[in-house]
Amino acid sequence: MNKKLIIPLFFSLSSCMATQKDMLILQSQIDDLNANIYTLKKNQADLSLKIDELNRTLTAFSENTKDLSSEMSALSKKIDEYGNLTDKKINQIGKAVSEKNERDEQYTKETTLFYKSLSLYSSKKLDQAIESFKEYILRYPKGENLDSAYFYSGEALFEIKNYKEASIFYARIIASFPSFNKMAYVRLKYAMSLIELKDKAKIDEAIVYLKSIESDFPKSPEAEMAKKLIADIYPKKNLPKLKSSEKK
Repeated sequence: MNKKLIIPLFFSLSSCMATQKDMLILQSQIDDLNANIYTLKKNQADLSLKIDELNRTLTAFSENTKDLSSEMSALSKKIDEYGNLTDKKINQIGKAVSEKNERDEQYTKETTLFYKSLSLYSSKKLDQAIESFKEYILRYPKGENLDSAYFYSGEALFEIKNYKEASIFYARIIASFPSFNKMAYVRLKYAMSLIELKDKAKIDEAIVYLKSIESDFPKSPEAEMAKKLIADIYPKKNLPKLKSSEKK
């Protein structure tokens, strides 16, 4: 064979062999690429499933969040209502405590003045006691010791022989405090005050009250004293009969 022909043929065969090898390499790369694409698509599908699951989870979480938000709103409203109620209760308690403190303060002032007056009476400072009791009566017209204030005022006035004014205080007890625990005594002192006024009409009124002691408190020491006073005023043979309007 001619040498000139052999050399081109060699190059031609070599060229064909190189191309086939490249093709094989290229095919292998394509296969690898396809495998990678498959893997990528598979991963993409898995990722898509996970995204869908995450979306469902987020949707459920959003619903739960809405429910939680609604519950929190209701709870907040209840807390506000409870807070308002608590504030109202606190205000009511504060007001009640304030009113009680005010009442206690008033009561302390009232009792202090009354016992100051009583102390003056016990010490025989009668003029001062009378003024102090009158102050108590004016300042505390519904005071707890109002009946006693009238009583000791009458007693002090009787002791200083101011019978007219004493009779006014005794009369007030009879009219305003019918359940006063010393009523028999008060009626007796009222009658005695009237007798001391030396007025016939007043003496006749005194007799009515003395007889009321005998009928209403027959076993009391005051009933015996009432009988004696009546006997002193009117001897039995001259004792006037009571009018029907004067009988009990």
